[in-house]
Amino acid sequence: MSVARVIRGPAALRLIAAICVVVLVFFIYWKQDDVDFTMTIAARSTIHGHGERKTTTDTIQSSRIAKLKDFCKSNIANSKEFPPRNRFVVNEKYKLLYCQVFKTGSTTTLTILHNLEHGERRSTHDMRSKLDELPFKRLSDYTDEEARLRLETYAKLLIVRNPLERLASAWQDKFIYAPSEFWRKKYQSMTDTISKNSSNKQVTQEGTGQRYPTVPFTAFIKAVGTNKTEWQDPHWDLISDLCAPCLINYDFIVHTDTIAEDYPLFFLKAGIVGREDLLPKTRQQRADTMFWNLYKQIPIEDLWRIKGKFQADYDMFGFSFHNDIIRLLGTDSF
Repeated sequence: MSVARVIRGPAALRLIAAICVVVLVFFIYWKQDDVDFTMTIAARSTIHGHGERKTTTDTIQSSRIAKLKDFCKSNIANSKEFPPRNRFVVNEKYKLLYCQVFKTGSTTTLTILHNLEHGERRSTHDMRSKLDELPFKRLSDYTDEEARLRLETYAKLLIVRNPLERLASAWQDKFIYAPSEFWRKKYQSMTDTISKNSSNKQVTQEGTGQRYPTVPFTAFIKAVGTNKTEWQDPHWDLISDLCAPCLINYDFIVHTDTIAEDYPLFFLKAGIVGREDLLPKTRQQRADTMFWNLYKQIPIEDLWRIKGKFQADYDMFGFSFHNDIIRLLGTDSF
């Protein structure tokens, strides 16, 4: 039986009108919900797309922190004494703490921290000759309580480098490229590690006016592979000793070979915006061939001693000595 027969006259018309209103309201709500849903999906896609670009770096960063923590849990004895406070550079503007390690792009990082603190745009080239003059704040400038507060609450940055690459860079910098009379004199005894008749014993310095011969790379590697205190130096000491990663909870770990990818994420996490002009560019590999050529003259037993000494750095930071040797020898049969 039709509704019109049950409800006649004005009542039937009112019922039909009410049904039409309900249908219309439902249709409008459904369309609006459909629009909102589409906008939400679009927004998620945009955010997800942005996330995709940083997901790999973010995942790698999480993996680095996890690897370090796992190592420290399994190697309690590796918890060294706390490093000297003056090794830590403080950035008050963005509440950052940086453990300075030589031969890991420290000049680049100090340049960035200085520019962030003072709102400047100095270049790394400009900074090299002025690092000792600029007013960097160090953790040693604070009281015990102030230092503790910063260690607990500031974002702590650590930059690491493949041990073999860092050693080669240190030797080139201190014994070849830089004005190095001081270094040659200080570490001249390193040459005692190789045979006096060795062709690598001495690099002729005639006509250069230099009193001390260059320490050959072979002698340098042999010396570093020992535990003699007289041959230790912050430029090639273990990063795990210099910055005590098992005592300090670092929030971010940069690798020099991915520095251009790591720094944007660090800026994001540290809340640094509008200073993208300070981000380092992709690291040039111009010395890559020279680096491996240097190691081709090193006896394999000396490389194994380096591996043993720097094992903590290899394990803490995810570097592979095995891959280094494969790259050097072109084979994994060793």
